[in-house]
Amino acid sequence: MTTTDPAPQSVRTPRDLVGLALLHGGVAAWVGYGVVVKAVEFNPQLLPPPILQSLLWFARSTSVDASAFIEWSFRAILGVEVFIVLAVLCSIRYARVIAIATLSFFCLVLLIAMSMAGMKDGLSAALTGSCGCFGEKGFPASVMLLIDGVLLANAIFLAPRPRRGGTTALYAAMVIGAIAIFAIPERHVATPVPVDSAVSDPTATDAQIPASNAITGPWPAVPATWEKNYFPKWKEWIGKPFREQKLALAIDRPMPVDLEQGDWLITFSRWDCDHCQEMYRAHFAKPRAEKIMKVSIPDTTGRPLPMPCVGCVDKLLFRVKAGETGRSPNYLIQTPIIVRLKDGIVTAVCTDVDNVQELNAILNETIVEPAPPIATNIPPTNTAKSWPGPPAQLDAFYIAEFAGTEGKPFSDNSFARLIAGTIPADFLTGRWIVIFFREDCEHCHELLSTYFTGKLSVRTMTIAIPDADPNNINQNPCDACAKLSMIKGPNYVIGTPVVLAINDGVVECVIEDAEDMAALEACMKLTAP
Repeated sequence: MTTTDPAPQSVRTPRDLVGLALLHGGVAAWVGYGVVVKAVEFNPQLLPPPILQSLLWFARSTSVDASAFIEWSFRAILGVEVFIVLAVLCSIRYARVIAIATLSFFCLVLLIAMSMAGMKDGLSAALTGSCGCFGEKGFPASVMLLIDGVLLANAIFLAPRPRRGGTTALYAAMVIGAIAIFAIPERHVATPVPVDSAVSDPTATDAQIPASNAITGPWPAVPATWEKNYFPKWKEWIGKPFREQKLALAIDRPMPVDLEQGDWLITFSRWDCDHCQEMYRAHFAKPRAEKIMKVSIPDTTGRPLPMPCVGCVDKLLFRVKAGETGRSPNYLIQTPIIVRLKDGIVTAVCTDVDNVQELNAILNETIVEPAPPIATNIPPTNTAKSWPGPPAQLDAFYIAEFAGTEGKPFSDNSFARLIAGTIPADFLTGRWIVIFFREDCEHCHELLSTYFTGKLSVRTMTIAIPDADPNNINQNPCDACAKLSMIKGPNYVIGTPVVLAINDGVVECVIEDAEDMAALEACMKLTAP
């Protein structure tokens, strides 16, 4: 009688061993690192933008407790990632399929996040921006996409087909992942320190405080506890007192004594937010009729940018200071935000400053038609009464084409129409100098510092191209200029600086080579009366 020996297991080749090491060890370590960072910081803002914005949209669109929903959604995501780490690490049979599904999803999310950043801030932001998954020390999204792609390619092409076994490990991973949803500890939010809420701006006197028919009594006391997550449903604020909003009570004291008297604009912004900088430059760099309180959100990690805000009262949202215990709240706020108050009641909120109609409505700004030009022997070439604004639909990129535009209306140029912000009401009347520049361009900075500091003899508008390197920004030295920028999103093909002179809205001359000093000074005519 003969017996048959069991079929021998196939011998693993070096290639198989590398594939298995990357599959089990590499994927588990990569996903596990993200789990550890998010669990330690316990900040929902570490989620990739597409996922976080989807959660915020659901919370905003329903009547759920937004803070609790965001927290438990964050916990659930961490629990799923714990399951993925253990399943990939321990399950022989299912590791490959779980890794392929997970890494494919990660790549898709990263591509969406990079596309969102590219459409908003250009190609540079898409490649260098972080997805948030690994906190403020995280990798750029493009690097994470590369790592995910390598691990995914290994799981598909290099890792050997799985052998049987590992079902028990899969079940165990499910149980541990479910437990992790509830067991992952969060860092405790700092305990509020009571302050005298009745004390406001000590420089104000009773004579400076107008009578109020709306709200009386001192500003509310510091709350007993800070919220873990501040996620305002802005539209629900309208018609309600500002002091009743949880976010308002998180603003550092003391508050202005007349905050609930008359017209106020409250801005919420971050120091490293270039979108916020554009808003302040366009609308708050000159005195306004309303009183303004600029509230900064102190969770920034980037390079601080200058935020011109003339006459503003500067305030901060609560943050943990040196020597205090606990953690700061998470401010789930996409800046900038503008809130309008009338006698302490919220009358309007602008959550999208790129929406010109919504922005002008809250700022009470309208496009004023310029006065008709003074009659001369030369009939006016430009018949436009107001700036036409950007087109309804943007292209992926725009090439600056200024050659041959002399004698033509500046408003007819497709590149020029992409200027963002509020165009000065008298822009199409009289003589203006227009400068297209980049904030990281040393040549541009030299030009502005040489010719456009102090009092200007000719009205001047500077227009920033938004693809500058945020780590090499030079502050615009032209304090007297109207400071605007191009709309974010498209890629702009233009060599900077470019200088134009326009008169009554018509292009007089264009200088694309600022090294030609004779032509530059002849075009600008800065000494002309």
